[in-house]
Amino acid sequence: MAHREESDEEEEQREALREPLLEHLHSINLRRHAPNSTSQVAIIGSNLCPIESLDYEMIENDLFNQDWRSRGRAAILQYIFLKWTLCFLVGILAGAVGFFNNLAIENLAGIKFVAFSKLMLANK
Repeated sequence: MAHREESDEEEEQREALREPLLEHLHSINLRRHAPNSTSQVAIIGSNLCPIESLDYEMIENDLFNQDWRSRGRAAILQYIFLKWTLCFLVGILAGAVGFFNNLAIENLAGIKFVAFSKLMLANK
């Protein structure tokens, strides 16, 4: 009788191991494309995309558009080059600030270490 109870307990443990730990995950419907439930009036003239973007709205200023169209190829390339140069300089500046902060902290830690080492050697 005791052997039968042990085999029943072993069988229950095996069944417990076969059950999924998170059974509710099987009921989740993972859909790739959700239906578009936005108003059709609100999406006129916009690009429909399943990925929501945090981009700013397009500039709809007639004077700006006219100025941009009047620029030549060289002016557009100059604008793009200057834009990426500014981004590069901002990155270099941020990296330099981080580097010099780290350098200052390491130097202060070294000065503190030397000062306390001298105090310990002086038995104070």
